Amino acid sequence: FGGFYRTMVTLFMVITNGIDWRDAATPLETVNSMYLPILIFYLFLMHFGVLNVVVGTFAATASEIAKKDRDALVKYELHHWETYTRRIKQFFLAADSDKSGTLSWEEFRTYITKDRKIKAYFQTMDLDVSQAHVLFDLLDKDGTDEISVDDFLEGCLRLKGQAKSL
Repeated sequence: FGGFYRTMVTLFMVITNGIDWRDAATPLETVNSMYLPILIFYLFLMHFGVLNVVVGTFAATASEIAKKDRDALVKYELHHWETYTRRIKQFFLAADSDKSGTLSWEEFRTYITKDRKIKAYFQTMDLDVSQAHVLFDLLDKDGTDEISVDDFLEGCLRLKGQAKSL
């Protein structure tokens, strides 16, 4: 092989497919037949031992990073959902002018039309108020012309997302 440096380069090339291992084995067999089993053992050890450990370490690290990202995403989504729920409840309590615990169509309509800021606030909750009566009718499941805080919250959560616009 022409010296230590060239031997190391050849061994590196053999394990990285820079050259075929048979091309490296042929000159070894001519020198001494014992070198061929040593080369095969080296190749086995490197491919199935060391390289798989290195790949396994990278895979485990990538998996751990992905898990942390997933956990952070879940934490963010839970926080976002809790904030959204709190804002919906605050909106309901502010719109419930008679403090009855239910929201009538009149209270709802009056509240969302009394100020542009309130309309904009409702839209920041990802809800379209351009068809407020249709929205109210969807939320009023029992047809009593009044909505409880739970019905309001459940309906707004259902409408949030892909079905924002009525």
